[in-house]
Amino acid sequence: MASNTVVIVGAGPYGLSAAAHMLHAGLKPYVIGRPMAFWKEQMPKKMILRSKQEASNIAAPQKHLSLEAYRKVLGRRLPDPLPIEEFIAYGEWFQKQVCPDVDTRLVRQLSQVDDGFGLRFEDGDFLHARSVVLALGIGPFRYRPEQFQEVTCELAPHSSDLNDLSEFRGKRVAVVGSGQSALEYAAILHEQGARVELLTRSASVKFRPFAWRKHLFRQLTPGPLRGLSYFVLPPTDLGDIRTARKMADPEKFRQQSPEIQEKLINDCTKPVGAHWLAPRLRSVPVKTKVTVTSASVTGDELKLTLSNGEISKVDRVVLATGYRIDVSKYGILDAFLRRQIVTTPDGYPELTAGLETSVSGLFMAGVVGEKVLGPTLRFVTGTSNAGPRLAAAVAGRSNHPTRQKWKNETYAASLESV
Repeated sequence: MASNTVVIVGAGPYGLSAAAHMLHAGLKPYVIGRPMAFWKEQMPKKMILRSKQEASNIAAPQKHLSLEAYRKVLGRRLPDPLPIEEFIAYGEWFQKQVCPDVDTRLVRQLSQVDDGFGLRFEDGDFLHARSVVLALGIGPFRYRPEQFQEVTCELAPHSSDLNDLSEFRGKRVAVVGSGQSALEYAAILHEQGARVELLTRSASVKFRPFAWRKHLFRQLTPGPLRGLSYFVLPPTDLGDIRTARKMADPEKFRQQSPEIQEKLINDCTKPVGAHWLAPRLRSVPVKTKVTVTSASVTGDELKLTLSNGEISKVDRVVLATGYRIDVSKYGILDAFLRRQIVTTPDGYPELTAGLETSVSGLFMAGVVGEKVLGPTLRFVTGTSNAGPRLAAAVAGRSNHPTRQKWKNETYAASLESV
């Protein structure tokens, strides 16, 4: 039985960033996972990241791992914002620099043992670790409304179950939702030749306007002024001049009242699309102020009864209905360990500022930490907050510098392409 100081389960942006910070701290993490798998298999081809490049770095203290460094390796400019294919390629390149020998086997079970944790693989092999970081992403938390519980995932898939939308060509497709995911899926489906309609309970579909003031500010503060620029408007693509620093800085976030913290998180999750989606949706019909009250199957067809009394008949429904955090859905946790993890009433794990759970030595990274470190942990940009704190906690360095994320090497290699 092999033994390791720390094992990271997950090879997406949070797992890879944690590995980079731990290497910098003198640790040798054992990383398990298929690199960028969620992005490659559960997000649609032709998707574009909502965040600009400055908010799409996989954070690392090593300067040569930034998006700007990757651009120099390629020898060409990168589109801004990034197409998903470019971001996946960046993540895979990052992985090869940080953990080239990543273990791609599937972990079947994580259990607690006397001196740490035991991980059992799909092939029956067993691994021991004193500390474990779960960077499992948001996939396990996909939400399916109860109206669709009796409908197969083939007829009514969640948006994260889809990758190649060309298979919907010629089909009647209803997209439920009005956030970035719903609007982008509707746009891609329309462009792939599907007959799309958008169903939303909102009064209207909203788009974020182009942030021209921020864009101009970045242009006026290049090179040596970029640190000041990021201090005034953090490179997270979240919030505005009044809220951006509270969202971006975990210490400032934690100083707020619970009511303000909740508002800051909610402000980042409001259903709104990127400005560049608006022209792509001009020909897509939208039904507002409606919900699906029931869904029934007749052959290969779905009949949707809407709250306004209308009946809509479609071939498929795409549920862009978001995610609801519930760490009990982490299937690799054995029953005993699952019971030991203290959670909030709404399903989040109780975490320290170092993202350690109530089980000593067990850490969780990603969206599950947003109530502790703020809403950046819903996005790639949150790796700049999670990575250094995980490394400090695992290495036993509790007094981690507070403003480091804006001053350290992660952002020193500023994005000259912005």
